[in-house]
Amino acid sequence: MHAHITAHKGILVVELVQNQAMEGGVRSNLDKLRSLGTIVHDTRQYLGVSEEALALLKIVKRGLDRIGDFAWFRSDDGVDHFAWLGGPKRLVDPREVATARSYEILAHQVIPNEVPGGARAAIEANF
Repeated sequence: MHAHITAHKGILVVELVQNQAMEGGVRSNLDKLRSLGTIVHDTRQYLGVSEEALALLKIVKRGLDRIGDFAWFRSDDGVDHFAWLGGPKRLVDPREVATARSYEILAHQVIPNEVPGGARAAIEANF
């Protein structure tokens, strides 16, 4: 799995999962990030969403633009993709953001709502 979305106290925890660095100088996926957004291709296989997070993803308001804080879309080849503005880890109040106008809940894996300790602490301190 490449990304997890969980929830704590009504806040979404969106995180890219660290791949192990490989031998021969190949770096991990988090070492290569250089953009303003993050995308997961083939969400059926590579995106895990807890039931708690899914309930919150359903209440994010739909934006009017082609880009939003979240985008979940199907490409012409039938593969689903999920993207978010921001880096590899993001805490999101679903009542304060908007999706891309084409956003819809698509294929994903259901995972346990295991929120990382650092995210829990950040939510308790800041939300």
